[in-house]
Amino acid sequence: MAAFANLPHGAQTKTYIVTHTQKDPAQSYGLVAEGLRLVSSEYTKIDKNIWLVRSAATADGVANAVIPGIGRRDEIRVMEVGAEMVHYQASRVWNMARLDADELLALRH
Repeated sequence: MAAFANLPHGAQTKTYIVTHTQKDPAQSYGLVAEGLRLVSSEYTKIDKNIWLVRSAATADGVANAVIPGIGRRDEIRVMEVGAEMVHYQASRVWNMARLDADELLALRH
């Protein structure tokens, strides 16, 4: 288990299961753990694409840290043990981000 001191003293942590579904197994994305390192107090890889994470961040916060490390068509799920689940399909997130960027550019002209 990797342990990091990213949390303020006394911060309330939650436990999450993070899964990453690769749509194209020929491509390798090793940056999921880097995103987890940024937002977690500790995490461990349970299986090939499954991590157990302790973090003070919300499920959305964990997902936002992981998204840059996944492929364009991949999916991630962030499930708080005993509570919420967040599911993202990278293609939708990428398309929404592109749309937002296009809208911002249109506003500038």
